[in-house]
Amino acid sequence: MKNKLSRLGLRFALCRGQIVRVELHGLRCCGYSAWVIDSAGRRRQFVAGDRTVWHEQGSLKRTLHACGVREVYWRQAVSHDEMIGRPACTESGDGLMIALSARD
Repeated sequence: MKNKLSRLGLRFALCRGQIVRVELHGLRCCGYSAWVIDSAGRRRQFVAGDRTVWHEQGSLKRTLHACGVREVYWRQAVSHDEMIGRPACTESGDGLMIALSARD
């Protein structure tokens, strides 16, 4: 089972209408990653070459935009409250939808 998706694979899947959403995940103190959810419900990690983690959100968003992605959902596995020791007060959901533009 292949659980990674390349730039070219993402472009083809977008053209065929197979992508439900793209999620950006904030990783604890090390950067950002993108996960692609297709119409079959499979989750695959987006890769560009050997790169799966980006140190800045802007470069990841620009890379996704160049592949044809026009919106992403921001997901953070651990809330700021949980990081500082407070009980979590947010419920999980689809995440915050962020539209991508050419200047992102």
